[in-house]
Amino acid sequence: MVTIMPVRKIRIALIEDSPTTRFFYKSVFAETGFEVFEAENARDGWAIICEQKPDIIILDMMMPDIHGIELLKRIRGFAFSKDIPVLVLSSVSDGDQVQAIFREGANHFSLKGMDSPELIKERVYQLLKDRKDKESESPPDKAEEVERQIWWV
Repeated sequence: MVTIMPVRKIRIALIEDSPTTRFFYKSVFAETGFEVFEAENARDGWAIICEQKPDIIILDMMMPDIHGIELLKRIRGFAFSKDIPVLVLSSVSDGDQVQAIFREGANHFSLKGMDSPELIKERVYQLLKDRKDKESESPPDKAEEVERQIWWV
């Protein structure tokens, strides 16, 4: 008897304050077979990251409660999340702000409305491939398991 193990869907944390944008990108990725976890602000986004341990994060910068760059700093500050690829999808267009986004650890930046959904999906696939390639080149990190963090309570 052959046992077939189910293949786990790729998990995306979609952190975006616009319900329209969230709905659109959730549809784009769900129809491709991704499992999408939505958050409308940084606090909820952090909770999803801690609970779901997504494979990739799509992050807006301009959110009402806490700026996305603060969440990006938080993501890069913990062992369990520091290597999760982050694609910033934002309307921020100031060059200095974009440079700051990369300095804080974004893997890719896309300006909202400029890249097609197909191009965004290609970038997501490329970031996932890059992470897998990087992991196969180096021995596994023996970082301690981090308990769920409470942030911005």
